[in-house]
Amino acid sequence: MREFEKLDQRRGFCFACCLVGAFFVGLAYTWSVLQSPFIAQLGGDAVRSTVVLCYTVTVVSSTMSPSVFGSFIKKLGTRRTIALGSILFGAGYIISGFTSSMPLFFFAFGLGTGIGSGFIYPTIMGYMASLFPDKRGSVSGIIAGVYGGASIVLSPMLASMIESRGLDFALTIAGGVALVIIFGVAMLIQPVPEGYLEYKTGPAAASSGKAARSVYDLDRKQMVRTGLFYVALIAFAFGCTSGMMVISQVSAIMQESFALTATEAALYVSVMSFMSMSGRFLWGIVTDHFDKYITLSIICGLPVLAMGALAVSDSMPLTVVCLAVTALCYGGFGSTITPITADLFGAAHVTENYGVMYLAFGFAGLAGPQIAVTLSAGGDYSMAFLAACVISAVAFAMALIVRKKVRAIAA
Repeated sequence: MREFEKLDQRRGFCFACCLVGAFFVGLAYTWSVLQSPFIAQLGGDAVRSTVVLCYTVTVVSSTMSPSVFGSFIKKLGTRRTIALGSILFGAGYIISGFTSSMPLFFFAFGLGTGIGSGFIYPTIMGYMASLFPDKRGSVSGIIAGVYGGASIVLSPMLASMIESRGLDFALTIAGGVALVIIFGVAMLIQPVPEGYLEYKTGPAAASSGKAARSVYDLDRKQMVRTGLFYVALIAFAFGCTSGMMVISQVSAIMQESFALTATEAALYVSVMSFMSMSGRFLWGIVTDHFDKYITLSIICGLPVLAMGALAVSDSMPLTVVCLAVTALCYGGFGSTITPITADLFGAAHVTENYGVMYLAFGFAGLAGPQIAVTLSAGGDYSMAFLAACVISAVAFAMALIVRKKVRAIAA
């Protein structure tokens, strides 16, 4: 009991540390600033497609590493996993700033920063869910919002350093600072002792109708053997896809569909980034004070309407509104996946289980942009929006099935 009380006194400090860590791992969202300097450093336009492919490797590495290295991460524990991730992440940026070798670039940036961020961010999210079992949605939303919104601050700072001092200097500073600070976070946070969930919520709440004991406290191997896992994973992965399409392609959509300049379209990039960040805060709070499965259904369902409207309308005001709504809902997945994973499969193994659910973002990151590029022609994105509408409809149906199954188990 005394151990729990001490942790209670340090929860705010640990939360603040994780906020700082999430902010600096948000450096991963500054690719738009780095792409052109990397292309210039590695050989010019002839290697453009190869450099862009490296970023795909980074995204895949980030989302796959929690699952691929799940057993290893479990043995390491929270603090050592974040510490190792900080070394891979920071060193990846530092090395990338100096190399003109494409293989080394793929190794350092593609694998180093990707695996590093995959070790850091999901572990922080799982740790927060264990540390704040009574406020999972709000805390997850704040952490996810800081992580996703960090680029708003870091991108212009990085761009300024690159312009004034060069790519090598900028990435040495950025990577070095990220390494030191995130490593420091790992050393400062306090592990969550066994039994803390029951201490904070009470045994009755831990096993209440929010999740049945038959699916509660499952580890990663047990979780993936349940049908509920696959239904939830499809809801998350398909639900994120339309949002990822919007976030990654909004500049191209506005330029090609409405003949805006790159500078004019950049305004809408900022708007969508802000909406995504706001969604993480908003839906996280809603999840803590409202039925989380209805919340999931809403953030899966609204993009069905938004994408459907975009498929049949070429109105610029309506386009902006629909894209903004989709981005707002996309942000919601960042703050709902953690509490829903803990609710469905238990808090005891939430860090490793969240790492598996994190695959949803990887699927969306690959599918969303490809749908937009493949199904658009001459500035006409109607087929891409229609495909996104159908995918969102599948996500909505899966969300309803999850809610129905949870209610049936609780009955």
